[in-house]
Amino acid sequence: MTSVTPEPSGPALLAVSPSRRGWRITTYVAILAVLAGVIGWVSTHPDPLATTDTTIQAETPLAQPVFVGVFSTPADFDRTLYVAGVHVFATATTDVTIVPHVCHGGSVRVTTTPESFCRELGPTEGATLKGGDAIVLEVLGDVPAVVEIDRVRVAYRDGLQWATQDAGSRARVSILPR
Repeated sequence: MTSVTPEPSGPALLAVSPSRRGWRITTYVAILAVLAGVIGWVSTHPDPLATTDTTIQAETPLAQPVFVGVFSTPADFDRTLYVAGVHVFATATTDVTIVPHVCHGGSVRVTTTPESFCRELGPTEGATLKGGDAIVLEVLGDVPAVVEIDRVRVAYRDGLQWATQDAGSRARVSILPR
């Protein structure tokens, strides 16, 4: 046996009642978006690193590395930078090798013996920069050349903030014949 339900006699009325949940959800989403924006901006905008318009001049003979200090933190530097990497942008008249280093506990202007000025010389990736530390570039060429080096770009974290910023000064290295 089949059962049949009678159809209502007349049009069915749909009732829409205003919901208080809608405006609450919208308010919460707006507050979270603003909060995420503020946190995102603050975390990616630390104070800029020091730069200068000075160009450091250096000369070295063929196949003799020269170390050029391009960024130094003052002794009273109140930040700790956890370095992810240092990007070097340079143009040269021929192929040269440029390797960034961190000089802990000292600073270098131009030298062929950085160990005389640095307590420790190490790689930049994964390094920590504190007061009295410096970024030093090792430049080496096998043929005479002129190397123009822009300011380095340091990718780092400082507490909860992180950035990649220009730092220090430019350099010009002349690789001379022996």
